[in-house]
Amino acid sequence: MKPLTSATHDVNDALDAIEYCFEQGWTDGLPVVPPTERRVREFLDHVGLEPGAVVGTIPERDREVTAEKLAINAVMAGCRKEYMPVVVAACEALCDPAFKFNHLASLGSPWPMMIVSGPIVQRLGMNHGIWVLGPGNRANATIGRTLSLLVANCAEGYVGGLQRGTYGHPGRTSGMCIAENPDDFGWEPHHVEMGFARDVSTVTLLSTYPWIETPHCLLMEPEAILGMISLHIAEAGFYRGVYPILMGRPWAEVFVKAGWTKARMNAWMAEHTRQSVADLKRRGRWGLFVTEYEGYGALPKHVEPGDADRFVHLWKDGDDDKYVFDTGSRERKRGTYFVVAGGDAGQRTCFLCPYMFSTNPVTRPIRDPGPAA
Repeated sequence: MKPLTSATHDVNDALDAIEYCFEQGWTDGLPVVPPTERRVREFLDHVGLEPGAVVGTIPERDREVTAEKLAINAVMAGCRKEYMPVVVAACEALCDPAFKFNHLASLGSPWPMMIVSGPIVQRLGMNHGIWVLGPGNRANATIGRTLSLLVANCAEGYVGGLQRGTYGHPGRTSGMCIAENPDDFGWEPHHVEMGFARDVSTVTLLSTYPWIETPHCLLMEPEAILGMISLHIAEAGFYRGVYPILMGRPWAEVFVKAGWTKARMNAWMAEHTRQSVADLKRRGRWGLFVTEYEGYGALPKHVEPGDADRFVHLWKDGDDDKYVFDTGSRERKRGTYFVVAGGDAGQRTCFLCPYMFSTNPVTRPIRDPGPAA
């Protein structure tokens, strides 16, 4: 393997190394694992990458992410070398032009959510059950943290750099990396839905706002569950994009036993997720993206007779879309990703609102070399 090219720093011991990283601004506010040359090489060897291999480019920042820099941040995040294939795939998704990296600087504080699906979930022991969105699992937390450190250390994604979020995203600290339940109980797993074979593992990156909705439903029937989710999505944001919807296995089994496929669920959601013009006006969403040159000044802002019976659909095109959605929404993916994740108790499902501008979800296959020697 070719030599590493990153600068080296001499310190007395591991604690001094941790403090040195704090002083240099290389952390996310928590201690990092000192990235020694031996550890970085082990990570690169596991995925068979040379230090200078370019994993992805970020044209908006005029940056290249090399395997060496990615491995350094993975070590610092606390990863094991077995996690590197997931980290590489996640970095590829982050750098995909469809993801549009610069949206991470938005005042709305978006941050990528990572969904890992396929056989690697079980092999790495990733959490797909209770507390799936929280900390506590090493693989979930450190894989997600790697992207956080990478964005900060290699693309100026920190406060004082390009980070401009008004309130920030708490998920950035916990990693925002979840795994899908790998059990085969008759429902199409996420990676297969994305077009990959069952024996392939994938990472999907999609940008979300920092709030999470957990709708509550007592009726374990397909249309009741979807109706509850649809209602909450319409009321929560009404932003065009792809909404990740998490549900524990008992909820997913309701649909499997009733013969509902994900395609049928998506079609139902598209047909029923809507808002009346009256409600959109009350929320200040009516005419938001229309300029004075396009008749904004003449556009009625107050509720008028008939507005309560006139609807705009979140995922279906309509004549009134221009008064509610930005023009770029026509080019973005839209719909739902139903993912089996979370605990098996309670009556709640969960969804996250997607960032409302410019970005698309990206899925990348994980090139998994298998267990480390």
